[in-house]
Amino acid sequence: MPHLPSRRLDRRSRALTPCLAALLILTAAGSGCTDGTSDNDSSGGDAKRTPKELFVDSCATCHGVDGRGDGPMAAELRVKPINLRLLKQENGGTFPTREVQRSIDGRAMPRAHGLPKMPVWGRQWIRQGLSEAEVQARSIAITSYIASIQD
Repeated sequence: MPHLPSRRLDRRSRALTPCLAALLILTAAGSGCTDGTSDNDSSGGDAKRTPKELFVDSCATCHGVDGRGDGPMAAELRVKPINLRLLKQENGGTFPTREVQRSIDGRAMPRAHGLPKMPVWGRQWIRQGLSEAEVQARSIAITSYIASIQD
């Protein structure tokens, strides 16, 4: 059994603790397990949910309910979540629909430079039993909500 210096292990543990906490919270929020039920099944649970509800379930933990980057986990993350309300303004007055959808899904984002800055929701939703069409529909719905809250 290799011996790891305890100081090195402690530093790694401290660095991973916020990431693991965020992952657990995001997984719980994204799976709808807060009340013991799940609307995220492949039987069409999303049809009953508004784009805002989908956003709150998947994004508000980090980005905040209003999308300003001030969610309850924001302070625990190494990279501060962006203010989603400024995407149009920061993109020359045009909302970057395609880029937002790709970021939400996350599966097509290049990983050459390390870990993603946010959860790979497309992979998570497929694991929860959603079809590819449902994953795309959910990404589009959340993107439409983010577009609707632009300052």
